Amino acid sequence: MFDLVPVLEGLLLLADWKVLAIMVLGVFFGIITGAIPGFSTPLAISIMLPLTYPMSPIMGIAFLTAIYAGGNFGSSIPSILLNIPGSPQAIVTGFDGHPMTRKGRANEALGIAVSASTIGNLLGACFLVLVMPLIVAAALMFGPPELFLVGVLGLTVIATLHASFLKALISGAFGVLLGTIGMTSTGAIRGTHGYFELMDGLPVMSALIGLIGFSELYYMLQQRYISTDTDVKEQRGGRCQKLLMGIRETFRHPLTVLKSSAIGVIIGALPGAGGTVASVVSYNEAKRSSKKSEEFGKGAEEGLIAAESANNASEGGALATMLSLGIPGGMATAVMVGALMLQGLIPGPRLFIDNQSLVYGVMFSLFIATIFLMLAGLLVSFYATRVINIPTRVLIPLVAVFSVAGTYAVNLQMFDVKVMLLFAALGILMRKYDYPLIAVVLGIILGPILDSQLLRTFQGAGGVSLDIFLGRPVSVVLLGVIIFCTAPVFLKIYRSLREGLTSSSNSGPS
Repeated sequence: MFDLVPVLEGLLLLADWKVLAIMVLGVFFGIITGAIPGFSTPLAISIMLPLTYPMSPIMGIAFLTAIYAGGNFGSSIPSILLNIPGSPQAIVTGFDGHPMTRKGRANEALGIAVSASTIGNLLGACFLVLVMPLIVAAALMFGPPELFLVGVLGLTVIATLHASFLKALISGAFGVLLGTIGMTSTGAIRGTHGYFELMDGLPVMSALIGLIGFSELYYMLQQRYISTDTDVKEQRGGRCQKLLMGIRETFRHPLTVLKSSAIGVIIGALPGAGGTVASVVSYNEAKRSSKKSEEFGKGAEEGLIAAESANNASEGGALATMLSLGIPGGMATAVMVGALMLQGLIPGPRLFIDNQSLVYGVMFSLFIATIFLMLAGLLVSFYATRVINIPTRVLIPLVAVFSVAGTYAVNLQMFDVKVMLLFAALGILMRKYDYPLIAVVLGIILGPILDSQLLRTFQGAGGVSLDIFLGRPVSVVLLGVIIFCTAPVFLKIYRSLREGLTSSSNSGPS
């Protein structure tokens, strides 16, 4: 049962107009920086971290929480309009968001993204307040074997979404191989080829912008506008009405929103998993259970709703693990741990015991940030869709400059720009031969997690042994989910081989 006194005290901490004003600024800053390719949410929070030092603890953390909420949605704007994700967790958003833009439904897609993000954030905040002890208990059950299998599940799901399972599998394995570049936890150096810039691993944002962003610009050269000329003219009027149509569309799929948000919270609570894996898993589940699964990847509203709901709901899970255990769920919450420590506060069980009103204030700040997100998101989206009215001969150089600047801004070194250009060439080749780019990107993201967690698993088992995966209940459940996801694919391959053998035997000599 809740103690109402610290709850009310936490709400009173947020009643200060200065706290509310700084949260409004944080949401707008998060949306705008999130919309710049390469300017990720962790980078935006890092830049603002020194400014929180003179602030009160609640004002500083609420400000960063608002940036966190705004950045997750902001990264979806270029993903929908240009098919250039602002950050890795927005990749899945582009699966159906950009096809909707190409059909002249950009405003509707952004309306869906705003409403799904808002609802996902609200449900994530509800979970954070009401179910945090259960989330933490579940997260504690996930050791190295389970975290390794979560990574495998993410790659497996991506492989099953593509038309060619083999091409997706090759792309994912290639991505994992690239993800293992750099210095390992044991001190070994792999795949750097003498480049000290790769000691910390392959720069993820450079690979993401190059593979998906710059390669998209290459194919955009063949078009006058992002969508057809007719659709561009239609977009000039009724933008507000179409945004509202998108919001109404989200409420027509309540089950998808609830399921995706639940998946987002659970996966967001797992250290290292984050919104990218959450959006991939929820997208696959939405496609599996949808009556119109054939429309996914072609502009399906359900696919966009699932991706955005899970992506934003993962914030609640990540904050729950960070506040209660002191374990960041990703880079953004890792920076927020630093913000708490800057204020003399140590995240973990003692934080909740000694500073209950502050913790509740941080929890409820996510609710308030979500309300501001809805209003700011609609305002930014209303003007953002004008991008599709710009001719590609003007748009492509502008996006290219922003992409290069965003890539350089991450580490302030030209090496990242060179990596981005190299991956742009790779992305063009992969698109030409129909290899899924998302599998490579996800492999790069999950590669270090798979590598480190597998090493810890075998270290804990005292050697290379697969028995450890079968002797833990959660591992067995995850193995079952992986088999369940891949079973239809292998069944389809089996049937194709069987039909091929049957037809060859029937066409043989009589």
